[in-house]
Parts: sequence; C-alpha cells; structure tokens
Amino acid sequence: MFKLNQFVFLLVIGLAWQNVYAEDDTVSALQKTQDCLRNQTCEAAKSSAGQAADQKALEAVGGNAANKQELYNISADIMPMLIQQTGGDPEKMQALMLKAQTDPEGFFNSLSPDAQAKIKNIANTVEKK
Repeated sequence: MFKLNQFVFLLVIGLAWQNVYAEDDTVSALQKTQDCLRNQTCEAAKSSAGQAADQKALEAVGGNAANKQELYNISADIMPMLIQQTGGDPEKMQALMLKAQTDPEGFFNSLSPDAQAKIKNIANTVEKK
C-alpha cells in the first residue's frame, strides 16, 4: 500500500514542530503546529530540516504539489488525535511516532475512517501514475 513510511515521516516532522512551540500551552502549540503544516510559512518549515522533509514529501507523492499539500493537511488533522492519545506529553508522542515508523499499517488502522479514506485517495492517485 501507499508509502506509509513517508506519511509517518511527515507526522514525525509535525511533532518536531510541536516541540518548537512547547513553551506555549498545548492548545496554542497544537494550533501553531497545524498552521505550520498547512501553510508551510513557519520558521520550522523554512529550516534546512523542514525543506528536506518537504522534498521527501514531494517525492513520496510523485512530485505532485497538490497531493503533498493534502498530506500536510492530513498530518495537521491527525495532530489532535495524537495529543489526545498522549495527553500532550512530547515524550509519549515521540514514542508513538517511533512505534508508527515500525508498524505504519497498525498506525494507519488506528486513524479515523475519514483520515484513512483521504490517505487511500492520495495513494490511489499516486499509484495510478
């Protein structure tokens, strides 16, 4: 199935950005992280690590910028679920993401049906090309 490892990689980047905003309260940090993922205008996205992640995301979707943005949007949508599952604890989020990297299908199956459908839609589009 779709390159779930790349998708999980995007989430890991999102969590790194979450840590950038760790000094803020959880709600504020979450909102800033989601905005950063959706808009790509924050400092974390402009960093060399952010640009490298952006390139990997673009490669994961076969060079299609619209599909890349959709992956970022899905990542942003999933962030509240991760916050809820871990109580906002950055160490627990990190552990969850490490586990997701070793079992991307299990992580995928833990997502909401809506998120799964969006990922499958991108996967089908990418696989057709």
